[in-house]
Amino acid sequence: MTIGLYDPWCNREHYPLGILWQAAPYSYCSHMCRYCYGRSYLRGNFGGGGREKEGFRTKFETCLCRMRDLDLPPRHLSMANSTDMLQAHLERNHRHVLFMLERLLVFRNLFSSFGILTKNPGLLLDDERYASYVRELGAEVQVSIAFYRDAAARELEPAAPAVSDRMRAVEKLTARDIRVALRVDPLFPRHVPGCPALQGVEEDLLPLVRWAKGVGVAYVIGKPLKLPIRGSADRELHRQLAAAFQVRRGSYWRLPEAEKDRLVQEMEALCAAVGVPFEHCLHNILKRNEQVGSPRSVT
Repeated sequence: MTIGLYDPWCNREHYPLGILWQAAPYSYCSHMCRYCYGRSYLRGNFGGGGREKEGFRTKFETCLCRMRDLDLPPRHLSMANSTDMLQAHLERNHRHVLFMLERLLVFRNLFSSFGILTKNPGLLLDDERYASYVRELGAEVQVSIAFYRDAAARELEPAAPAVSDRMRAVEKLTARDIRVALRVDPLFPRHVPGCPALQGVEEDLLPLVRWAKGVGVAYVIGKPLKLPIRGSADRELHRQLAAAFQVRRGSYWRLPEAEKDRLVQEMEALCAAVGVPFEHCLHNILKRNEQVGSPRSVT
């Protein structure tokens, strides 16, 4: 299936997501982010780069037709959760995202809303049809930028587009009346003895929020870092941040609750001071289904 549940393994007792959909024409990713959550389950495939899903167009069309025939209630479609579907080398070769957007316009009523999550918003400027289709769908483009400094980003996202390039693309997208949200994700621990300051308030977070306000970004999303344990986890990053990550749960090392709360509250306060709305990542997901309840936690 090319259109699947947003998170089929989710514990819905604690995270009542309901039905949400996800889809992407490509598997894996070439950005090589050292903190990537996908390192926990991509295992040996991490670092091999993205690749095309075999028979994607036929399978995507089949899924849309089946959803129509089943008369399923409209729900949010995320594009995509665990890979960046706007990887330049893949999309410029195959143009599957452009195909997706064209078909979604035909099957618009199957979905309540659309979201695109990417570190490469500039690809939406390759061809005017991308921006036109995104605007017509009313899709929200969530652009992941966790640093204001190119050098800081290169250290942790070595093969992703430069932060400065992402920012210029966001400015062009908002100028085209496309709704853009800024994902400052992840939020890295600060002021923890023995941990380096990989992300600073004055150096990264505050100038990012000010920039977002100035260019018309709709709101900011944030979420504290969690470190994958298994698979292709970055052992050197683990070593650097070991003093901060003392809680093991499932496949991840996590920050203590007090530290997570502090990071979120500080980010929320920065946004409030500048005048930009802020949402925790999980709350942002849950709002896609208005009928679901509040989560028992935001971890």
